[in-house]
Amino acid sequence: MPPRTDESSRVFAVLNPMAGTSVAADVRQALGRFFNGRCEIYETTGSESEDVTTIVCEALERGFAMAVAAGGDGTVSQVAAALVGTDTPLGIIAVGTANVFAQELGLPLDLEGACSLLAGRHATTKVDVMKTHDRCFVLQIGIGIDSLMIRDTDRESKRRFGRAAYLWTAFTRLVGYQPVRFTIAADEKHMRRRALQVLLANGGVLGLAPFRWGPNIRPDDGRIDVCIVYARTALDYIALVWHTLLGQQHRDRGIRYLSAERSVNVSTDPPLPVQADGEIIGDTPLQVHIVPGALHVVVPEAQQDHDIT
Repeated sequence: MPPRTDESSRVFAVLNPMAGTSVAADVRQALGRFFNGRCEIYETTGSESEDVTTIVCEALERGFAMAVAAGGDGTVSQVAAALVGTDTPLGIIAVGTANVFAQELGLPLDLEGACSLLAGRHATTKVDVMKTHDRCFVLQIGIGIDSLMIRDTDRESKRRFGRAAYLWTAFTRLVGYQPVRFTIAADEKHMRRRALQVLLANGGVLGLAPFRWGPNIRPDDGRIDVCIVYARTALDYIALVWHTLLGQQHRDRGIRYLSAERSVNVSTDPPLPVQADGEIIGDTPLQVHIVPGALHVVVPEAQQDHDIT
């Protein structure tokens, strides 16, 4: 389908030139070609003072019809935060390392396919958002092995080895790791337990489709699923992997689930780093509020609203 040429198709794109293994020049060229010059591109610098969310908010005041995140899950999260509570849709060009949110929504994972979707016929769907410390996140907030993995995997390793870099770091942190005591409150439900990992999941994809944190975890169901993993022995890990492969996580004695429609509070002893959508945002304790249906996201027409799985 040819690119749109009317004024309503103007888009503001945030491009992370360091994301995954992408080549920034290729992304810029594709955006220019599909949007026929009606795309303004901002390239992130990675500096500590850079506030991508504010940059997107200021851009939207100039009348852009769509905001596009060209990068990984961290870039998606930063752009999405500016769109929460607005009617402006989020477009995603998944050129990061893991691209978990794009997988969750069934979006194209190639540059041409992603640009074609955004510039051509598409639908939008509403997804839930997790809010903490005045910041919004759309996919997952994790405490435990995954946050240590994200904190300790350097950018160069991600660029050279992709997902394998994360897997190697996770393995090295898992060796000798002792479960930590978690205190969790999910709405009125409370739990104290030593665990390996706690994940607040707004989507179920476990890094690489089709593997999932659990069945029926969706970004558009008005709730957050809290996954508590407390495997300890080698047999526990084998059972966990086996049930994950079969999609039978609820039958595994090493996983417990809670759900919340309003808020989730998590504390640990000792404090642990917290990752949100692939970015370290601080340490525990953590307070999260759920904002249902707060974000519009561009998806293929067949996956509008309830068709997301």
